[in-house]
Amino acid sequence: ETRLAEYEKSLVNTKELKELRKVRNFHQAMTRGLYLGLVTAAAQYVLGGRVLRDRLPAKPDHAHLKSVVEKYGTVAPSAEAARELKYDGQFTFDKETDVYYSGTVHEEAQPAHLRIKDFALCYGECAERYHNPCVRFCPASVYELTTEESTGQRVLKVNFSNCLHCKTCDIKDPFENIQWVPPEGGGGPKYTVM
Repeated sequence: ETRLAEYEKSLVNTKELKELRKVRNFHQAMTRGLYLGLVTAAAQYVLGGRVLRDRLPAKPDHAHLKSVVEKYGTVAPSAEAARELKYDGQFTFDKETDVYYSGTVHEEAQPAHLRIKDFALCYGECAERYHNPCVRFCPASVYELTTEESTGQRVLKVNFSNCLHCKTCDIKDPFENIQWVPPEGGGGPKYTVM
């Protein structure tokens, strides 16, 4: 704890901390919607990071996720209601193509850096209430729901090698059931082809 206190003390009068203070309430401002959020964030930046108070309260990002029933009014929304995206291959790409363009490389023999604490939660409450949002919010198709041919059961497949290390799954999972840990070997995206 003393090392952290020393680190904080060394940051107090730096240019970096002054810059960070101006944008410290950005996340909180954006909870009001895009347009009001941008106006609030701009005002905070101009005023040095404060508007009404120094530090605004914030809820974790996963707390803003609506259940399927809250969002669509039904347990089984149609594909049209769920607005499944179409990709043109020129300006918009599917997730797998985006992973390719990111230049992501991983050591194949390294330990898993994504841990699902309780798969039963994924197949139970998470599937019922949210229809497994990890399949949709992951920008790299790391999480994939497949159906086992022999049993007909849904299986959550984790494609570790697709991971971009963005930590979206750690932040957005409504049950905090996914744990992201730094991978070994310095693997990940290179972003040279983008």
